[in-house]
Order: sequence, then structure tokens, then C-alpha cells
Amino acid sequence: MGADFPISWMIAALAALIGTGMGILSLAVPRWGASVVRLAPDPRWKGGYAEFRASYGGAIALAHGAVLLTLAMSAQAGSGAVMGASFAVGLYWGGMAIGRAMSMVMDRQHETVTGYNAGAIVFEAAMALALAAPFIAHLG
Repeated sequence: MGADFPISWMIAALAALIGTGMGILSLAVPRWGASVVRLAPDPRWKGGYAEFRASYGGAIALAHGAVLLTLAMSAQAGSGAVMGASFAVGLYWGGMAIGRAMSMVMDRQHETVTGYNAGAIVFEAAMALALAAPFIAHLG
């Protein structure tokens, strides 16, 4: 990524690197992914760690990897591919922030109002905006 890349693309690339790293770490160490999302496999059902490797590992790593790939291939794929891929993954993070915020309001009886959740909303919103930066910059 050189000086000819817009700053919005560099911001998206940094967020995509963070997301790819989180996915690879969850893929390699599913206990880490489980701890980040505050979930545990249900002991009544076998195979729970496969879900952490799949959902929080492979899926997240490859979604963010797709953003990195479109950035790396932007000369061939065009800016539309960069905007589309990064915007889609940005919406993913935005959906997490919205869902978490809704839970803090609607699920208070389940003790969802925590500092962890408040911080996670900030992180998720920042990732959403960073990944959507190429699209937002395009809007002008």
C-alpha cells in the first residue's frame, strides 16, 4: 500500500488487518475467541469449539481478508470493489454495535449493562466507521 492510496483506504486496511488478526487468533485459539465474546460451548452438545473456530475464526478472518484482497488488487478490481467489500464488512461491525446497544437497553435484567459492553460498542462502531471509510469518503 503506497502513497497513492487514499487515507480512507489506509484506515480501512488497518481495520481489516485488526479484524483478520482477531479471526486468525480465534481460528487458532478458540478459547480466546470464546472469551472475547463472553460465550462458552454448551456442555450438553458436542462440538461447540467448532463454532468458535468457524464463526469467530474462519468467517471473520476471511471477511476481513476479502477487504485486504480488494485493496491489494484495487488496480485490477477498481475502487468500487474496495468500497463494496469494506462497506459490507463495516456493516457487519455496525450490526454488532447496534445489537449490543439494544441488548444493553432491552436485556438489562440479564446484566448486560457493563463496562465491557460499553467499550465493545465503541470498538465495534470504530471498526464499522473505519471499514466504511472508503465508501464515506466517496460520498464526499
